[in-house]
Amino acid sequence: MSFQVALNSRNVLVPLGLEDRHGDRLHHALSRLDTATALVIQVSAAGSFGQEFIPLRIRRGDTGAYTGEAWELRVQKASGDLHAYYLGIPDNLFAVTESAEPPRSLSVQVIGTSPLSGREEYTGGVDVILQAQVELPLIPGFLALAERFYPTLLPHNFIGQRALAEFEFGAKRSLILMADVEADPSDRVPVSLGKHWDAKNWIGAVVENLTPMDAGPAWYSIQGGCFYGRSRRISHWFGGGIGLDEKGFRQAAGERIRGMGPSGNGAWVFWLEPQGEPEGHLATLRNPASAASHPISVRHPMLHRVLSAPSHVPAAARGELSGGLALASAISALSGVAAILASHQDTLQRAQAEPAHALWSERANPAVAAALALEGTAGSLPPAPAAQDRLAEAIRALYHEHGETLRSLEAHFDETFGYSAWDSVGNSLREALAGSLAEAQARATV
Repeated sequence: MSFQVALNSRNVLVPLGLEDRHGDRLHHALSRLDTATALVIQVSAAGSFGQEFIPLRIRRGDTGAYTGEAWELRVQKASGDLHAYYLGIPDNLFAVTESAEPPRSLSVQVIGTSPLSGREEYTGGVDVILQAQVELPLIPGFLALAERFYPTLLPHNFIGQRALAEFEFGAKRSLILMADVEADPSDRVPVSLGKHWDAKNWIGAVVENLTPMDAGPAWYSIQGGCFYGRSRRISHWFGGGIGLDEKGFRQAAGERIRGMGPSGNGAWVFWLEPQGEPEGHLATLRNPASAASHPISVRHPMLHRVLSAPSHVPAAARGELSGGLALASAISALSGVAAILASHQDTLQRAQAEPAHALWSERANPAVAAALALEGTAGSLPPAPAAQDRLAEAIRALYHEHGETLRSLEAHFDETFGYSAWDSVGNSLREALAGSLAEAQARATV
């Protein structure tokens, strides 16, 4: 079982899911006799690749920082009998040398074998995309965490063109967004093109980074919309709150949509509701082109539910989940992740959209650093922007307060990239959390 993470800095442990030879998920501590090997396939920015088998050092219960010196498989207790697994990837893979091409991605398959029989006992995999120019020590782990709990339904690299427009019908003025779908053969198909390619699943989803953050945090939830096909046909209407039942609405909306431009390979059209600070919304309405250069994504509706829940923990949340995890702690931890996603949209989107060649590779490579020092240009590398510093501080605070809870939630939830923990059926932890948040949201709207 593989999932995908984006890596923007070094000295980071990548979360890993392991399965036994029967295909069942592992959650227990590995035996001290177990051994593991990593099959590493490295792809360069130019497209060439090589593969290598590397023995892994298994560390159990080590809570110290990963130094980035060697390949490691770490086993950490999350809660009760549950254990989480992390893969340490050494720094030297990220440094660019004169004789090597810049790295682009890694595909790692972990194979564990029994020391007695030599038989394969467990496996796990992770695809790592190397991204650049963001030097936040915790951001790779945070990006993987955010994608696990609040996956993107429509990632930025699957949006070709987009257009914003105002739409007036009756006495109501709305902001509508048209985002055409651009097939990206180099990336994994997004969730929206598979499990979530059903119009009703967009309701409540969050549009990220639509508005410049200079005016203050502002995010947008999807009230409803439709699909605009290549043949200029409009279908898949959803969202009763936008006026679908009103006479003449669909005809007027269709004319407005067709006037926004071509649909490319097909486009989703969303009616948006502003959240957070209103100034950013007003600035976008006055000048829709001001946000055209910012990459946007559409994230899972659970992000909206968590952000809309009241700050206090509901009475129903005063209990314990399986494994001894307090429900109130779980909700607080997930609220912390959601708050960072909403407050630092622009910086996070830039981190996810950067090219593969890494600026920090220059700093990590001793030969390049020495050459820069000789040339007197060592201090010319640009410092991290203030926005990155604020994001780093927020992520550190989140992990300091809720690190153990988040690790426990990771162990409980599915670790498959692009698949939301909230969409699984039959897990008591998911049901308890989702039910408590639904109750909190219902109370807030009364």
